[in-house]
Amino acid sequence: MASTSTTKSSSDEKVATPTAFPDSGTFGVDQRITLLSATPGATIYYTTDGSIPTTSSFVFDPYKLPVLEAPNDGIKGGIFNYTIKALAMKDGMGASDMATFNYVIERHAKDTYVIKELHPNIYMIIDFDDTKMYLIVGSERAMLIDAGLGIGDLRSVVEKMIGKLPLDVVISHGHPDHIAVMGQFQGSYDVYMNHIDIPMVLRFVEQMGYKIDVEQIIDLREGAVFDLGNRKLKVYEVPGHSMGSIVLFDEENGILFAGDAVGSNRSTITDSLWMQFPDMAKIDAYLSTLQIFRPKVSGKIKEIVGGHNDLPIYGEKYEKYLDNLQQAAQILVDNGEVSLVPSLRPTDTDVWQVVVGDRLTDPNWTAINVSKDCLTVPADQIATLSNLQMSGATLNVGFTPFGFNYMVTVGATLTGVDITPTTTSTRCQGLTINNVLSKSGTPYSAQLEMGNNTFVITVTAPDGKATNTYTLIVMRA
Repeated sequence: MASTSTTKSSSDEKVATPTAFPDSGTFGVDQRITLLSATPGATIYYTTDGSIPTTSSFVFDPYKLPVLEAPNDGIKGGIFNYTIKALAMKDGMGASDMATFNYVIERHAKDTYVIKELHPNIYMIIDFDDTKMYLIVGSERAMLIDAGLGIGDLRSVVEKMIGKLPLDVVISHGHPDHIAVMGQFQGSYDVYMNHIDIPMVLRFVEQMGYKIDVEQIIDLREGAVFDLGNRKLKVYEVPGHSMGSIVLFDEENGILFAGDAVGSNRSTITDSLWMQFPDMAKIDAYLSTLQIFRPKVSGKIKEIVGGHNDLPIYGEKYEKYLDNLQQAAQILVDNGEVSLVPSLRPTDTDVWQVVVGDRLTDPNWTAINVSKDCLTVPADQIATLSNLQMSGATLNVGFTPFGFNYMVTVGATLTGVDITPTTTSTRCQGLTINNVLSKSGTPYSAQLEMGNNTFVITVTAPDGKATNTYTLIVMRA
């Protein structure tokens, strides 16, 4: 019989009893359990079948969390019960008291949807896999954002809630857990999605048998506005998680419907922004996406609702969450793979994370899932700009880090402009404008001569060797 004892202590001091995150409770999908002991250096032994743990039991590893699985039986859901028992030990101390945690996972059937009202006439619709869709019922029109992973009659659910209002269906991006039943709405309602994700949708139509006619999907790009009568939503492109990812912003009410564009941070199942697959953006490109997008909505967002979080990120906290997300991307860009830790979900050997904030205590914690080749070039060789702004003028073509030639048109009487370049890496060794040393993120005041003016911006990588040159031509109207 295995022993639960350790080396006897010269005192009666015992190791702190383990605690669990989340604590005992009822949940809707698989859970990942974190076990903790307040005694530094303690080893936690545990079981998941209610048996008494011993030194031969599982040893808790913070990078390989015990998973309480709740699979569907075909279409059917089910109720699953788990009992975790845990014991903590440390040499020189007495073993802790045993802790017991009870979990119930009530898995919904694949054809069912759960509806929660977030605000008057704004509903979260949840499918069996805990993917979130949003129905917004306006005074003149309604909008459904995303079509989930479920296989139920989502159209009937929505039509019962909107009555005779016309409906627009907007897909935030083309991943399979957001498009499954969009075909139910085609032919009767307008369905919108950024066409950049069409090839991805076609792949999932073939692989998963989705009944979707891509010819009926209306292209959706930045600047489009949906007027629901008493509510307007503006579209912004936020490529990264998919290259066609969009968000919708209800500026008057401060609500950002974000899909998966800025990730999720459910702490119990260890969510993150998934960026580890080949058809997702490199992190240096995504950092630029954030820097370009955020000023457009800064100070206006009161809450973020996304494709997976159980609750919105409310109030001023949204700034901190997006700050943390941008910081995580910046850490990766600056330091490369030395900043990575093993991914908590999925736990594949080639998936890693950069994490900002404490998942257990910080509601604004964030993580980004990546592969180790998550940068366009090694961190020491990054010699790009992540943003380029001008005062009083707009680039004729939107900025991207890998577009090196730009033009801007200004009024005939304008005498000067401020040019603000931001280097992708904070460790870049040099930034010059027309051979004058400049500082990243700081406006460069330039006097304009008659006719066209050319500004050459040179970026030198952290290694002091790699360089890139951007050319900006200012033309008078």
